Amino acid sequence: MEYIIAIAVILFAFYYLKKKKTKKPKASALRKEYSRRAGLPSTTADEHIDAYIKRLQQKYPGRSEEWYLEKMLFDLERDRS
Repeated sequence: MEYIIAIAVILFAFYYLKKKKTKKPKASALRKEYSRRAGLPSTTADEHIDAYIKRLQQKYPGRSEEWYLEKMLFDLERDRS
């Protein structure tokens, strides 16, 4: 009986940790995409992205990081047109 409980706890912990980790990859992928499209090195891009997000947070408070990153990509494409 203890083995079943231990296995259930391990499975629950694994599921919880895996689910928790999947929230950020979209933001990470969007950051990489912005860096690539802007043609910036990763360290410069990270600084630029963080500053841009702070400006967007003042203008559009309460949004998710993914929303700000998608807005940045949209603005970048719009400005290149």
